[in-house]
Amino acid sequence: MDMRIHKQSIATIIAYLVLYLLGGTIVTYIIAGVISKTSGYDFNALIEVMASGSKADYNLYLKATFANTLGNFIMYLIMFVALVIINFKTLIAEFKKITDHPISFAIIAICGFVALYGISYATNYLYDLYNIGVSTNQNAIISYIEDGSAVLTFIAVVILAPLVEELVYRYAIFDLCPKRILAYIISIAIFALPHMLSTSASIGEWLLLLIPYLFSGFMLALVYDQSQNIYASISVHLLNNLLSYIMIIVG
Repeated sequence: MDMRIHKQSIATIIAYLVLYLLGGTIVTYIIAGVISKTSGYDFNALIEVMASGSKADYNLYLKATFANTLGNFIMYLIMFVALVIINFKTLIAEFKKITDHPISFAIIAICGFVALYGISYATNYLYDLYNIGVSTNQNAIISYIEDGSAVLTFIAVVILAPLVEELVYRYAIFDLCPKRILAYIISIAIFALPHMLSTSASIGEWLLLLIPYLFSGFMLALVYDQSQNIYASISVHLLNNLLSYIMIIVG
């Protein structure tokens, strides 16, 4: 593998981590500060509700949810721009590959999406049957759509996040890992665990809520590995998020 590609993958991961961990915090505090100044709400109280999602003061909750929604949008927009700049030539080259094998690309993408939908439907059915809730991550997205800003959430979750996460979790990881099995393990783990770190539940319920994220991580890794094209996993990821978004809107 060209060392230039390795450096590009390393730069992708570093940029993502710095922007996600540091940039997310900075953006959150800036937005909270602006809303605090303009609305008259206490800054610390706003930050606390942004973290807890408490509805004790519903007007404050709405301000906090909008702040989280806007912060999530800005964070993903910045990461999107940064990673597109870093991987611009790769994205162009990968797009051109689609025209070489359009049918196989479409088959892999469609099969991956159907598999993701199947496991989502099955797990949601089981969760409803046994009265199991949703992860904190999923609950946050629902609140962003219903009480924050549906448009900003759509852009961040359905359009920006799939490209950002696939460049990091699939393209960069598979490029840097010397063994394919290791690439699968790391790709699945770093996709699934961050979605569940904020979820507080019993061990049994936590593991049950982890299952769809593990399966999604596996399917997206499999789609990328079989297609060897980042747009295949981006397409599956985007369609899956779009379906989830629509189900929240109509549900």
